[in-house]
Amino acid sequence: MAEQLAVLLRDGSHSGATNRFALKVEQLSIAIARTPMQIPVPSLSPEIFDIRMSRPTITISGLVDNTPQDASGNDDSNFWDMEYITISGQKYYIPYKNFFEQKLLQLDPNSTDLQIEVGNAATPISTSGTVSTGGGIYHVAIQQMQFTVAPAMEDRWQYSIQLISKWRSDIS
Repeated sequence: MAEQLAVLLRDGSHSGATNRFALKVEQLSIAIARTPMQIPVPSLSPEIFDIRMSRPTITISGLVDNTPQDASGNDDSNFWDMEYITISGQKYYIPYKNFFEQKLLQLDPNSTDLQIEVGNAATPISTSGTVSTGGGIYHVAIQQMQFTVAPAMEDRWQYSIQLISKWRSDIS
């Protein structure tokens, strides 16, 4: 299960982050709102004026366990008993609900470079000799989060996090 987690949330770059999470995501959506203007012209068809403003938002939803899931007793002082995966030498922890909620609430959006890495971000766009991996890195800020416990699923929570985003890091 853990080897297939492909959505990473961290508070900095891959090597520089303090908190790194591998998330159990059931759905991820990226929406980009544009705001072209329509200018009415008397007796003529309106003009459309697009100044290329955009507002990306990302919504992730999935499951998070009620309690930590590392039966071996992970003794990392900041991430007690949490299962983790290692990606390029860095540990990404699979959070449980209360820890995850606390960390998300304590992030300082004015000083934290919150990033979501989706899939393999090594080659977002194909170039000569390299094929796109389809992944990407997004710099985000949390706009809204929700945790819901469903009947017959009291051992885990459904979560949904809406984030505002900059463009994908390889787009200028």
